[in-house]
This record gives sequence, C-alpha cells and structure tokens, in this order.
Amino acid sequence: MEQRRVRDRNDEIDLLEILRAFKQRLWLILLAAFIGGGGAGAFSKLVLIPEYSSTAMLYVLSKETTLTSLADLQIGSQLTKDYRIIVTSRPVLQDVIQSLNLDFDYKELRKKITLENPSESRILTITITDPDPNLAKMIVDKVAYTASD
Repeated sequence: MEQRRVRDRNDEIDLLEILRAFKQRLWLILLAAFIGGGGAGAFSKLVLIPEYSSTAMLYVLSKETTLTSLADLQIGSQLTKDYRIIVTSRPVLQDVIQSLNLDFDYKELRKKITLENPSESRILTITITDPDPNLAKMIVDKVAYTASD
C-alpha cells in the first residue's frame, strides 16, 4: 500500500514548474519559430513558382439550332462532347502555337489545358494554367477562337 502512495506522488505534474522551464527557454523557442518561418518564406519565394489560370467559355450550338426544340438541345449537348476532343486536337493546338510563336510543343500546351462541361450543358469551359498571367490569357483566347473556327 505504501509503495502505491510513493508512485502517486511521483506522477504529479506541476504546471508552474513547466511554465518556468518554458520561460527560461523562451529565447530558444522564438529563435526556432523565426528560423522555421524564415526558411518557409525563403522556400516559397525561391522554389515555388506561382501558377495563374485564365478561363474562356464557349457556348456550343449547331448552325441550325433553334432554342424551341428538345432535339436541338440534345444535339447541342452532343456537340459539346465533340468540341472537347476538337479543342485539344493537334491541328488546333499547333495553330495556336504558330500564331502566338510559343516556345513549347503540342504536348506541353495540351498539359496546360483543362476542359470542363458543367452538368453536361452546352457550355464548354477552357482553362489555361501558366506562370505568366498575360500568356495564359492570350493562349486561352486563341484556343477558344481557333476551336470555334
């Protein structure tokens, strides 16, 4: 029984003693936080490259489409699926590369493109991601224009 009492006394934690230990090492804690924050800031500034996105939206209609027919709406939805393939086709992207005098090839440009068709509508969203925001806008505008032609 007495052995148990001795063990219970040793298991006590004195919070004031812990706070005093932290106070004595406060300079070390602040130094570690400063070095860690400075290292993270330098890493993000020197290593990470910002990426900018530019988006264009295409409304896909057939030339004969009238907005009164359900069949016309279904044809427009099917055309949107076809346009997803056309937008990322080699002839369209090669034309964009040549028109803008880009210094990368078809496959690199294809990796920068994201296509979305929200809820299978007739709207096709084209997004270009690039480190240069102006170049991203120029590319997405040219892709949308070239694909619509």
